[in-house]
Amino acid sequence: MNEKGNHNKRGLLGAFLIIIGAVLLLDNLGYVPYQIGDVIFRWPMILIAVGLFNLFRKQYSAAIVTLAIGGVFMAPHIIEGISFRDVFKFWPAFLILAGIAFYFKRKEMTPGQMINANADEYIDEVDIFGGGVTQVESKNFKGGKITAIFGGGEVYMDRCQLSPEGAVLDIAMVFGGSKIIVPRDWNVKTEVVSIFGGFADKRNFFSETPNDPSKTLIIKGAAIFGGGEIRSI
Repeated sequence: MNEKGNHNKRGLLGAFLIIIGAVLLLDNLGYVPYQIGDVIFRWPMILIAVGLFNLFRKQYSAAIVTLAIGGVFMAPHIIEGISFRDVFKFWPAFLILAGIAFYFKRKEMTPGQMINANADEYIDEVDIFGGGVTQVESKNFKGGKITAIFGGGEVYMDRCQLSPEGAVLDIAMVFGGSKIIVPRDWNVKTEVVSIFGGFADKRNFFSETPNDPSKTLIIKGAAIFGGGEIRSI
């Protein structure tokens, strides 16, 4: 993934949080009319917000499902005359939407679209309410960042080479997690702080391939109500 795409992801997340924070602040200050606040400050709006976020990220399958579910549960609060009993009559439609999402996701699973190849010295992966697979192919990998919020992904480093001074990977797992796959001969040090979460090293320590001290990857950061794992292949 190129640098511009990474900046776009973080910029979109920043704008998303700014908008939510601004609306909440205005409501606390009394500038949001009760009629509006009574509608937007309900739990289905979380699904609608997630759907809009995925829509802007062009993750259309997840956007359609979350927008539809959130919209159905918001209907009784917006349209007069519709009750929750009427809403629950449409629950089979959720199965149809899920089937449609899985069907189109299957069509999208081609090698060029399923796996993001990254040959840069630094990575900056952001997985929010979703995830993906990244294949790191750098010949001089120095580290980077992995952020997972209510989502997660997989980062394969089996085809990349560490820089002579090693690499530092900064992770942030919040209600989400990521799987990091490294070569067997890498020396990996974890300095992750876990708060109601965890980050596990699940490599095969009985491998016949000894660790090379010159190939050291340091993973640091925090796992809050989430986590991740390290594996080797």
